Amino acid sequence: MHDVVVVGGGPAGCHTAALLGQKGFDVHVFEEHPVIGEPVDCSGVIGAEAFATLELPESLRLGEIRTLTLVSPSQLEVRFSPPSPLAYIVDRAAFDRTIADKASRSGATFHLGSTVVDLQVLKECVEVVFKEIINAPRSTVHGQRSLVNGQKTLKASMVILAGGPRYGIQLKLGMGQPGDFLRTAQAEVAVRGVEEARVLMGSSVAPGSFGWIVPFRRGGNDFARIGVSAKTSPVPYLRKLIHNLYDTGYLSSSNVPVRSWVIPIAPLPRTFADRVLAVGDAAGQTKPTSGGGIFYGLLCAEAAVHSVVAAFERGDFSLGTLSRYEEEWRKKLGREIRIAAFFRRLAERLTDKDIDDLFRIVQSDGILSAVTSKAHFDWHGDVIFFTLRHPGLGRIFLKGLFG
Repeated sequence: MHDVVVVGGGPAGCHTAALLGQKGFDVHVFEEHPVIGEPVDCSGVIGAEAFATLELPESLRLGEIRTLTLVSPSQLEVRFSPPSPLAYIVDRAAFDRTIADKASRSGATFHLGSTVVDLQVLKECVEVVFKEIINAPRSTVHGQRSLVNGQKTLKASMVILAGGPRYGIQLKLGMGQPGDFLRTAQAEVAVRGVEEARVLMGSSVAPGSFGWIVPFRRGGNDFARIGVSAKTSPVPYLRKLIHNLYDTGYLSSSNVPVRSWVIPIAPLPRTFADRVLAVGDAAGQTKPTSGGGIFYGLLCAEAAVHSVVAAFERGDFSLGTLSRYEEEWRKKLGREIRIAAFFRRLAERLTDKDIDDLFRIVQSDGILSAVTSKAHFDWHGDVIFFTLRHPGLGRIFLKGLFG
């Protein structure tokens, strides 16, 4: 029997595996895709603090966000230029593989092309049921046995769920599922004349959320990641945005492939069960304001490792012991998530006129420098409190709550 199985080879799962491997645990990582980091379902924008936490090489950076321009429905603009980079644009596939390499070097065993389809939590272990896809690298795990339907099983003392926004196992184990989601679509496109990152707002661009244009350079050429998140299907809005950029000369082609995915923006009701923890998107541990989850996933991975260590030291893998995981990560992130979720509910009620009015206040009231000084890519609470306490801005946001 093995110590820990990690389900999912993304940043949260691989960071968990690396930390556990460094502590001497026998860790096995199951990743459904045959290659770590592919396909890419992410904007690839990583906060500076997350980048530093992982001690990643600068070669992963394709660019940095030093200036961010927000654009209102009527094309009013507010431009933020903090003294240090807000975030980095990274090669997301290489980013994931770098973290996976750290886990591998720490002793973790990877099973690529292996999809975990079920867990059976038993008195003495967790039985992990999985399938291997054809032509994927094969697992060579002692104690593994084949089942008549082509599935295989592996036994471990604990399981960490880190496989993204899929919640069948969590529901089975009584952990529930997130109560709110965003739908996201993105394309990576060759561009010309796009100098700065832009966030686009308005009902015709991204109802209830926002769109983005994030430029970077690769191989001496200019590219941008262009995306939209929304509560409804984002693909038509993204296609419209791409066509608009093509018509205005920023793109050489509008016929570009698009990827879409779902992001949870609320945590699971419970992120632990007997012998099982959930981290990252699998636990709904993302920023409700933007849907970004990498930094939160890293912090929660560290909390998960603390609980794993405690469980093994005590020989107790029950709910009572593992509940401390949720206590720890909520102590770090609970306030931020609650504030951000409240702010998102207010923002989703804003009309296009409301958004334009907010921009006019920011442009005329001399508060831009104060907001800029509080801006942080991964921590939004201070900016939200400042915004809601400002007489003009707060009035617009809060009237949506009571109107």
